[in-house]
Amino acid sequence: MLRRGWTAYAALLTAATVMGEAWNLQHGRVDERTYANWALTFVLLLATWGYALRRPIGARRYWGPAFWVVLAATAITIIPVAIAGHDGIVVVLLTLPVIAPAFLAAYRYAFHSPELWQTEGESP
Repeated sequence: MLRRGWTAYAALLTAATVMGEAWNLQHGRVDERTYANWALTFVLLLATWGYALRRPIGARRYWGPAFWVVLAATAITIIPVAIAGHDGIVVVLLTLPVIAPAFLAAYRYAFHSPELWQTEGESP
């Protein structure tokens, strides 16, 4: 049951992300930061899907550093939004509860899912 919940969450988050980015593209809201955001979002979604489906994706040693990079980049981008004023704070407060489970999934995928990863030196 829990796996279904994570899979449904991953699907909804992916759909919302794709729709949001399609809207941004349609309205010309793309700049150099957009591409970095897409890369970080892709990594977060990939980890969420890996956790939801209980499947290893790539090498285990990648996911720990990837989690910290995505978390740090998100924190760095949230700070200017939050200090921009009332509207920015509202955006952050509405967005964080939606994406926080993805960070939990990515953390658990990277650090607390040993059953998914082969031991070092073990062949596929």
